[in-house]
Formats: sequence, C-alpha cells, structure tokens
Amino acid sequence: MADTTAATSGTSIAAPATLQAQQDKGDVQAHSAGSEPNKPRKRINSPQDLEIFTQSKLCQQLVAFVTELSESVKGIPVTEERLKNASPFVRGLVDMLQEIEQWIEEIPPINQPMRFGNKAFCKWHARLVERGPEILLKAIAQATPSTEVCMKDLAAELVHYLYCSFGDERRIDYGTGHEASFIAILFALGSRGVLAKSDATDVVLLVFATYVRVMRRLQTVYVLEPAGSHGVWGLDDFHALPFLFGAAQLIGMEEEVPTGEVYHDRIVRIYADKFLYVDAIRQVLLSKKGAPFHETSPMLYDITGVPTWSKTQQGLIKMYRAEVLGKFPVIQHFLFGPSIQWPGDIAPAT
Repeated sequence: MADTTAATSGTSIAAPATLQAQQDKGDVQAHSAGSEPNKPRKRINSPQDLEIFTQSKLCQQLVAFVTELSESVKGIPVTEERLKNASPFVRGLVDMLQEIEQWIEEIPPINQPMRFGNKAFCKWHARLVERGPEILLKAIAQATPSTEVCMKDLAAELVHYLYCSFGDERRIDYGTGHEASFIAILFALGSRGVLAKSDATDVVLLVFATYVRVMRRLQTVYVLEPAGSHGVWGLDDFHALPFLFGAAQLIGMEEEVPTGEVYHDRIVRIYADKFLYVDAIRQVLLSKKGAPFHETSPMLYDITGVPTWSKTQQGLIKMYRAEVLGKFPVIQHFLFGPSIQWPGDIAPAT
C-alpha cells in the first residue's frame, strides 16, 4: 500500500510506533490498577481543545488512515464475489453489521406526528447498547490472535465508539461526526495490529459499504434528522466518506464515468452498484426528488467541474480534514481512550 503520513507496521494499518507505545503504557496502567481498560470519553470541550486535536500527530494519522484506505480501492469496483474471498475478520465485521441491520426489521417505526426522529430509534439504539459488547467481541475474535492485545479489553473499549457510530439516541440524528466514530473503530483496530494491511480494500468495499447501507436504512426507517446539517451546502445531509472513497475508486475512469456526468441517469443506472461515489449520488437523487441537482446539491454540482477523479479525491481529503475533523460542532463528541489517546495527555517527544 502507498506510504502515508503515519508510520505503519508491515502487517497492519496505521500502527505508528509512538502511538503504540502510548497504548501499551495505558494498558499496563489499567491492568496494574486491577481494572478494565479505560472507558473512552469526550475531551474536545472548547476551541482550545479543538486546536490541540487538529494540530496533533493523531489528527495527521487519522487523515493518513483515511487516505490509505482510499488509495487501497483505486480503480476497484464492488463485486458480489468479494465477500466469499475476504478474511474471516472482515466477514466477522460484515456479519456484525448485518445483525445490527436485522434489528430494524424487528423494531418497526411507530406512528407519531413529528416529521423527523421516530422514537422507535431509541429502542433500536437500546438494543445496540445491550448487545453491542457481545457482537463486537465476536467479530474481533475472528482476527488473527495477537499476544500483545487482549481482544476482550479491546472490544470493551471500542464498543463505546460503536454506540456513537449510528447516531444520537436522544436527538435522533446522525451526521459526519457519527461516521467518524465508525472510522475510529477501524483506525484503532489498525493501530493495535488487529486489522491487517491486506484487508484494507475489503474494509472499504465490504465493511464500510455495509455500514453505509445500514445507516441509510436507519435514516429512512426512523427518519433521522441531519446532525448540524449544512443543508444543501453540504455534500449530502449525512455522509462524507462514501464520496472520498468513491472518488478514489473512479480514478482513471474519466472516460467511462466523466466527473461532469456522474449525476446523469445513464451513469447512475450502470455504475451505482459498483462505485460508492455514484451510489452516494443515487441516494442524493432519490432523497431530493423534484428539483434540479444543481439546486439541491450545489457543492456536489460544483465538484463535477473538477476534471479528474484524482483531483476530486485530493480535494475531498482536504475537505474531510477541514470540515469534519476540524469543525467543533462535528468532532466535539469524538471519544479518546487507550487506543486513541487524547493528544493533550501525551508528553512531547524529547
């Protein structure tokens, strides 16, 4: 895989040595106290905290991780046979998400007068909290065993990110900050040496793609409200990464899928099932019927003026750092713990 800002091990994604050393230290401290690993918690509470985060090595590593995942899917479509050839770990993560999706069938929406926020989502989320520890541990246990990582402790830590990955059960909303929590799970699995570099492509085209499918069903069935939405001035009301990863998939395909025609009916009909960007455009077109694309989604329409998918990908990486990781209303609820340590707690290197 392409080199990134974060130094990585030869076998796992995003495992910088300095981060690993801090994690090992945190694990030792937690176990020496006779307790479970520290529960991740919110640490971005002010503009000053946000600056600590955005100027940190950790923020660089998160951007590098997202970039590395996008590089792994360049020119690669989604195919039906991909899942059967995936590693047991990837299949375990997909199975977990499919089980989570099944709960939507078992917990139907209730009749209520409000347009947004069906209260049945609260019941769905309560089941996530109830069963999350078990199903996440089951998925993580499918990975190649590591003598340096206690899978039970890791699952107990990362389940808090899982709770945050599907929206807020009080506000019944969802946005790119919740999406970032799901990426945090994958980042932590990589930094702890659990997620192999060889799984990177499948992590995007199988695991993340399944997560997005589950989220779209949640958004539709329970009418989740966009969290802090920019309205029509955002990429869409909920997501950022399907566009970033999807643009990388389309690199070199400008003749088949011209950037300026990606929202045309023919392109959507032929390519939406294979490419995440076109699929995301299809979702926008379905959810915002009745008005021209340039009116409902002016930012996406402006991006169609970028001549190549490579430049589109590069621009979306910059946008992700600035508009997701760098915006207080979006990233303020991000959690920090043993695997993703708060930068303010890490002593500067000497």
